[in-house]
Amino acid sequence: MLAAGAELPARPAATTAALVRLVDLGAAVWEPSAATCAGPARSTSTAAVAASEAETRREDEVERSRLDMMRRYAEHTGCRRSFLLSYFGQAYPGPCGNCDNDLAATTEEPALEPFAVGERVTSERWGEGTVQRYDGDQLTVLFDEHGYRDLLVPLVVERQLLRRA
Repeated sequence: MLAAGAELPARPAATTAALVRLVDLGAAVWEPSAATCAGPARSTSTAAVAASEAETRREDEVERSRLDMMRRYAEHTGCRRSFLLSYFGQAYPGPCGNCDNDLAATTEEPALEPFAVGERVTSERWGEGTVQRYDGDQLTVLFDEHGYRDLLVPLVVERQLLRRA
């Protein structure tokens, strides 16, 4: 822990990351002209550490969901162009007819889509998010605070798990 007004060690990455987090949380103030960092009393520092740990857990959850989306892309059997464009928030119903999956695909019945791709929705469990894509009877939503979540469309409709934001 750095005392108020203490000088920073010469550029260690871990110290820099910790200080950036504390500054982001308002638990410390960075003064670049003096290359020092001043922080509040120890009791506030304990609260800042707890807030930092909570933010780290949230960021880890979002990162895990991104990794899961990469895995889903690799295992995806539908139109890859549609998958990628919807990942970036663009509605593309597909099939493109050019990707490996479309060239090998058989025709399927269109699935129920209760929300438009790109539409903002709210969940009691995960808060607000944006509908990213449909994949058969699965719906992928990018929640602001919890990352990607895959939901079964029939359950979403039956239990009203999502509503328009």
